[in-house]
Amino acid sequence: MTLELYHAEPVANSMKVLICLKEKGIDFVSHYVDLHRFEQHEPWFVAINPNGQVPALIHDGHVITESTVIMEYLDDVFPATALRPVDSVDRARMRILNKFIDETVMPSVSIHAWRRMVPRIVAHIGKEQWERLLARIPLKEQQDKWRAAAADAFPEQELAEATRRVGIAAERFERILARSPWLAGSNFSLADVNAYAHANMAPRLFPELMNARATPRWLDWIERMRARPGVSAAHAMPDRTDPRVRLAR
Repeated sequence: MTLELYHAEPVANSMKVLICLKEKGIDFVSHYVDLHRFEQHEPWFVAINPNGQVPALIHDGHVITESTVIMEYLDDVFPATALRPVDSVDRARMRILNKFIDETVMPSVSIHAWRRMVPRIVAHIGKEQWERLLARIPLKEQQDKWRAAAADAFPEQELAEATRRVGIAAERFERILARSPWLAGSNFSLADVNAYAHANMAPRLFPELMNARATPRWLDWIERMRARPGVSAAHAMPDRTDPRVRLAR
């Protein structure tokens, strides 16, 4: 069976799928999509995913998008080394956490990450070229986000609300990890993969919220995640972004 993954550097949504593939030991063909060169909006990639977003998985000619869906698809099709709990209650907890991560944690961390990186990415681009690049973005909400990030024009109220939500997430994860070693119970699961992909950078973005005093269990969990061979292998995947605009990983 042919498995191809179109992905960016090992961070955020691309990281989620890369970890799953590496944890499961699944062979795949890697296609790097350079987000800093806006390759995700090139016609050849929009033909694969009309939303112009990575990651995108192609399996035997079928295109699967949305990173959380891709993770579950991989666990369905390649059940060896299962990444979902067997226990029904723990599996429900995993789904609840993934919903929380996708709807609250990811956008809250993302807005601050974009605010730091995007102005550096577009600093060398002229106004006319920038408008042409914006016009190619398929989703209006993504156009708006790129435009606001490039101009450092996210409303302060929106940034403050994102920070508040990250604080809520930090407290929630800390409470969970006081009861169990992993986020959905006694075993490593897709909830851990999802959370790590977005929140492993959070202590650097939000040191006032995530630190040795406030979230010691969360920091320990991050180190345990990084020590996993699958996570380490995902981190070793290509990263062609300009080092000057990378977030510290």
